[in-house]
Amino acid sequence: MAFLLLLAACALYCLPDRLPAALTPASDTLREGVEVLKNWIAPQPSAPLKTYKVLRVIDGDTLLIRIDGEETPVRLIGIDAPESVHWDETKNTPEGETASAWLKAYLEGKRVSLEYDQELVDRFGRTLAYAYVDGSLLEDAILRAGMAETLSMEPNTRYELHFAAVEREARDTGAGFWGTGFFRK
Repeated sequence: MAFLLLLAACALYCLPDRLPAALTPASDTLREGVEVLKNWIAPQPSAPLKTYKVLRVIDGDTLLIRIDGEETPVRLIGIDAPESVHWDETKNTPEGETASAWLKAYLEGKRVSLEYDQELVDRFGRTLAYAYVDGSLLEDAILRAGMAETLSMEPNTRYELHFAAVEREARDTGAGFWGTGFFRK
């Protein structure tokens, strides 16, 4: 019986244009469900990515990387760490310094690969990217450690649901700033 249900689900997902119109809403629902499940699984880049040496950590969510000979600030997509180098110094916090120091220690001696989403540059001229370290998303490590919260900004939302799940795990276990009360549950 389970096999027949699985077979029917595959048919609804894979062949919606060949099914009667009455089944189309079911196939749309199944397709949405598959997309949600994909976001819960740790993302992997679809193609091999070029790796780069991190020149320095600017703060808990921004790196300086040499890309094609240029020193390029790269803002990590999907997360927001406490401030440590904000131009308005009143926004800088000790937690921002902690997040920056954590990221520096985490990245020491490692290289990153970058994956882009819809928008490539933010209003401050920083390159927007997801970063992979040793094949895993850097944003995942930062969120799991409780050093940042999720930040979803259209149209760069490819891993939004995945990051929300990782943040929820960190929040539930009291990791990092979730345990100190700096981030509010």
